[in-house]
Amino acid sequence: MTWSFAHPESHLLLTMSVVLFLGTLAFVIPTIVAVRRRTATDALAWADQVRRDPAAPWGIDRVLRAVDASCAAAGVVFPGAVRILVGTTVRLDLASPTIAPPQPWTATPDGRSWSAPMWALQAVPLTAPAPNEFATVVSLGTDGEENVLVDLRRVRGIVALRGEQAARDAVLRRVVDQVRTDPWATGTAVLSVGTGSTLGVAVSVRDAIAAVAADATPGLLVVAKVPSGEDGRELGRLLERPGGRWACVAAAPHPLARWTIEARRDGTHVSDVLGTVRWMDVGLSMPLAATTQSATTQTDPAALPDAVEADA
Repeated sequence: MTWSFAHPESHLLLTMSVVLFLGTLAFVIPTIVAVRRRTATDALAWADQVRRDPAAPWGIDRVLRAVDASCAAAGVVFPGAVRILVGTTVRLDLASPTIAPPQPWTATPDGRSWSAPMWALQAVPLTAPAPNEFATVVSLGTDGEENVLVDLRRVRGIVALRGEQAARDAVLRRVVDQVRTDPWATGTAVLSVGTGSTLGVAVSVRDAIAAVAADATPGLLVVAKVPSGEDGRELGRLLERPGGRWACVAAAPHPLARWTIEARRDGTHVSDVLGTVRWMDVGLSMPLAATTQSATTQTDPAALPDAVEADA
């Protein structure tokens, strides 16, 4: 039967067809959204229950010690590295250009990066543990077959996280866990403002700024959000000092941040400086039990404004 003004029964047929179509959409669309959301949350569901491979920090320690030993043997002052990519080849993205690297390193024409094959670094004699130079080096995940390391203090500014809160918390846990347990970070202080005691020794904003200003030891400062007003500007200036030994990671984005990284529930984080990196490939030294994971302290800045500001 075709629709016609002359046949009212065709109106009912059209109405029933429209209702059936809308009913189908009402069922199919939520189902598709639910499936996609469930897939996207898989990393948060299991990543914190995976123990970090004990060989991972051992291998990184070997690379860092080889960097130090090769420079010491050649009498070269290591300029520092902001990013270190570890795979079959190790690449150092330097804090300042240097075109005359020691063996077995080769430099790019502009001197901004050194690289060496892993087999060559394994032949470098190691005579000392990794120095404090690397006290704030952490793995932020993997990119393909490469482990992506960042020396947080060499960023010379605040590294801020954005994205869904649970994903930001997962990234923060991995950063703090490494600084607390990696052999090259021994002696690195970890302070926190507004994040609770699970992410460092809880202090006030002023005490945190005083510790960064004193620069007595290497340190990592974790803040729920960048302090407001002059406190935030002072913290930024202190972190920018050449040779400063402190790094700062904020659990919320801020205009003062030098780097901003978007943490995602699918186990990746994305930024202009690092591209897409899989944070879920970094396990924890003490995995969280599935029953306690949901009770982990949250660092939602929106829930802590009074506490943070009261410390200022």
